Amino acid sequence: MAARKVVRHRDTFQRVQDYLINNYAAPTNLSGIVDYMKHGEGVTVKRETLANYVRLLESAKVLYICPRFDLRSRRSLRGGGGKYYLADPGIRFARNADTRMSYGPALENALYVHLRSKGYEVSVGIIGKLECDFIVRKRERYAYVQVSMSVQDPNVEEREFRPFTKLADGYPKYLFSLDQLPMQRDGVRHLNLMEFLRTDGDLDLS
Repeated sequence: MAARKVVRHRDTFQRVQDYLINNYAAPTNLSGIVDYMKHGEGVTVKRETLANYVRLLESAKVLYICPRFDLRSRRSLRGGGGKYYLADPGIRFARNADTRMSYGPALENALYVHLRSKGYEVSVGIIGKLECDFIVRKRERYAYVQVSMSVQDPNVEEREFRPFTKLADGYPKYLFSLDQLPMQRDGVRHLNLMEFLRTDGDLDLS
């Protein structure tokens, strides 16, 4: 009954939902979505209405909202730029004829949902102009997390390790990938993501 009161324009709601589902794990802000709806879909939607739609999708356990968190000030950041993750990746395949998978977002999504299930607060980490995929918090303890399909390419390795070089507080740093032979570098704990999920792995924040 409450959903009927909130969603007055169902076609607009469906378009917003499809946009968020198809752009999961990508930095997103409400103003950008409003602009896309206007110029890409020919639909005008108010920012307040859009925010209401996002809250409804979150309440319905379709999406999780992953806010930005500044690692230097230890504060959540407002103004957008966070990410949305799918509570169940099957939602995307159920709503799309194109079933091709982009592994980067899919791996991020899988780890995000797993960490949430372990009771962690999970945010997008911001270090100046750099971004760390996740900052994970529990009881005032932190861990920094990067996710990549592989770091066998030296250029990818450098990109994934770069945010870690800006951190000097001693909290654990994790790199998850699909590589079978994890590397040892700069004290970063490099783990195979599939093995971590298969064994219901947990982070050591000590």
